[in-house]
Amino acid sequence: MLRSRDSIDYVTTTREASWRPRRVLIATLAVVGLLASPITHAQSSKTSFLADQLKNNPDFRVRVDAALKLGTSDDAAGIKPLCTCLADQSETEAVRVACAAALGKLKKPGGDECLKKNEKDSSAKVREQVATSIKALGGGTAGAATGTVKCKDPPGSGKPKYYVGVGISNKSGRPDTDIKPLVESQVVCKLQSMGRFRMAPDGETDPKKMGAAVSKDKLDGYFLTLSVEPIKYDGGSLKVSMKLTIMTHARELKGELGKSLSVGGFSSPSKPDEDDLIKMAAEKLVNDFAGLKP
Repeated sequence: MLRSRDSIDYVTTTREASWRPRRVLIATLAVVGLLASPITHAQSSKTSFLADQLKNNPDFRVRVDAALKLGTSDDAAGIKPLCTCLADQSETEAVRVACAAALGKLKKPGGDECLKKNEKDSSAKVREQVATSIKALGGGTAGAATGTVKCKDPPGSGKPKYYVGVGISNKSGRPDTDIKPLVESQVVCKLQSMGRFRMAPDGETDPKKMGAAVSKDKLDGYFLTLSVEPIKYDGGSLKVSMKLTIMTHARELKGELGKSLSVGGFSSPSKPDEDDLIKMAAEKLVNDFAGLKP
């Protein structure tokens, strides 16, 4: 397993320590400010163009194409126009079917909620595609973290300013029972130790319940989704990547953070080292989020 005496070389920092020989950790961090564009300008422009085509183009075939392209965009900003399209009963059936299919492919936070709201659509074809997309998402979309986290340290002192819910999306290839508690404990315990963050209890992270708590106690509400990407071994190196999607408690997208960590020197898979990198990535992402919310 990775140990504290192992030498770590971060691309984005100059921090170093002394560590296990033959293994060098390379960490890359892509951070987008909470109030800044959550993706590249080029991707944002493309998503905006497709969203406009989906809403306004008079040719239904173009709208179908725009919906399907949003589904393969890997841009969380595509969720809102697709959901709006799916719920629009005046829209052509073929377009709404395409929107339902796109939500199943996009696999971004909020897509599953949108699909479930339309399970009883008036169109049989739309209902069929909605059901197919929900099934396709499976564990790929983020659900609220459900484990009961027991932290070593007590909550930090100070008056809470933020109310935070956490969701975990596991695409790692390992069971949810391995990954979700691992990530959840890092995020919940870290934020809780800072005092200014109050964590939403298990089962109370849906927008309405969070909204009630935020309104009652006059807090700023956020829902964080951590997505653990597929774990990769390539050329003797282990690579773990993770994304943090930041939304308001009402699920309005505010930004994304990303982290990739890789370690060399592997002749076979090592779950303990995978666990260490996953925990490190989660902790660093949550620290970056906390740094945006003083």
